[in-house]
Amino acid sequence: FSFVRETAEKHAGLPIIGVDNAPGSHPVDAVPLPASCILLFGQEGPGLTPEAVAAADRLVEIRQFGSTRSINAAAAAAIVMHEWVRVNVPQV
Repeated sequence: FSFVRETAEKHAGLPIIGVDNAPGSHPVDAVPLPASCILLFGQEGPGLTPEAVAAADRLVEIRQFGSTRSINAAAAAAIVMHEWVRVNVPQV
């Protein structure tokens, strides 16, 4: 994940926001996402690798009902990007 870190550093130190329901994650709707950031998603099932978690500046999770560990990566991306828009795009 040095590529992710190097990309973030090249783009004015953008924070890397990892999306995973790992220990230490905060609900994505409870902690505002920065207006400029890199969203990092893992594989469906295993989620982010330990290296990706280490590269992330912050971890957020999608609140889920039940005991499931996994959500489809595309669905997760849609939910988190919607939350980014909700927080960062002015309402008209």
